[in-house]
Amino acid sequence: MATTAAPAEAPAPAYRSPSYLRYVTGQAVSIVGDQVWYVALSWAAVQLASPGVAGVILSVSAVPRILLMLFGGVFVDRFGPRRIMMSTNVICGVTMLAASAIALWSPSIVLLVIVALVFGAADALFMPASGAMAPRLLEKEQYASGSALRELAGRAALTIGAPLGGALVVTGGLPLAAAVNAVTFAVSLAALWTVRPRPVESESAAPTKTLTALRDGFAYLRRTPVVAGLLAVALLVNLGFVGPMNVGLALVSEERGWGSKGIGWLLAGFGVGAALAALVLLKVKPRGRVGWVIAVAATAQGVSLIALGLVSSLVLGVACTLIAGMSGGLMGVTIGTVISTVTDDAYRGRVSSVSMFANLGLSPLAVAATGVLVAATSIETTFAISGALAVAGGVLVIVLKATRGTRV
Repeated sequence: MATTAAPAEAPAPAYRSPSYLRYVTGQAVSIVGDQVWYVALSWAAVQLASPGVAGVILSVSAVPRILLMLFGGVFVDRFGPRRIMMSTNVICGVTMLAASAIALWSPSIVLLVIVALVFGAADALFMPASGAMAPRLLEKEQYASGSALRELAGRAALTIGAPLGGALVVTGGLPLAAAVNAVTFAVSLAALWTVRPRPVESESAAPTKTLTALRDGFAYLRRTPVVAGLLAVALLVNLGFVGPMNVGLALVSEERGWGSKGIGWLLAGFGVGAALAALVLLKVKPRGRVGWVIAVAATAQGVSLIALGLVSSLVLGVACTLIAGMSGGLMGVTIGTVISTVTDDAYRGRVSSVSMFANLGLSPLAVAATGVLVAATSIETTFAISGALAVAGGVLVIVLKATRGTRV
């Protein structure tokens, strides 16, 4: 008598995977350390120079990050994300220890600039590696909960990191903050040491020549319209979002008389909304034709930004940022799940580097453009334009056949 094999049991959610929990915890601790360092860097730069020079120092890390990011994805696919992440952790940890020692002796602008450049170059490798690493620690059925868990842990780390940085700066200044950040790199390194990403299943290894491998990555995007389309959608939404959520909140709070507390409440609304979305998505996996889910989320975020430029009540403003956070969290996790599911292991580094290059490269321009637009027009007009970009991202999902029919 023939017997039928029992169907394979679905893997447990990502938050029940010990190795993935160690990985996420290590990365969250590292984010806390980064926030501590950025607070200390801001404080030290203002103390050692003028606010204008401080602004330059804070932005100088973007230069090597932008110049090297695309090439970073090539090296990730060639050498593996774990090796790249561990190497950059060692480099940054040693840099932080050296910076702590030098700052005790003689802190200077030159020291801050050198550290910023080192971190920018390290980020160009680390960020694509981080994007490629997580999917290779999970099964496909775990991608959604894994993405949600990373979002939740990242939000928690950002919430803890900045206040902790302020407290450490008051207690021990730049040397203590740098030493604490070095410890967080060690924690991240230890976590990475304990995990093993699955081997690359595809035989399409990155070509030996860097430029050839880079062109091969772009050719892969052309052959994979779902990934290319979703990257374009994410870029449009990010261009509409990043300006209002950075300089825009300060400008709205100032014009409406909400003050610095208003900025804090608005940011809290966004953070709570994103965390709520992540909590829901830990349990509820997006299924079916998720292109429509992404389109609705992008549109909701755009409408909430437009409304934020119009409301006169702080309560309504917080409601707008809460909706923006929830829709952004839903959209980010869903897009991340689809891209993780579709992308070949051999191209994860290059796909991740293209995504981060587009967003990180253009985000500073979007922030600057927000300030210029407010000065030339008004808050209402600026937020309307920003919201329209996010809505356009939602429309693009529906217009593109590959993204409209996306399923997970």
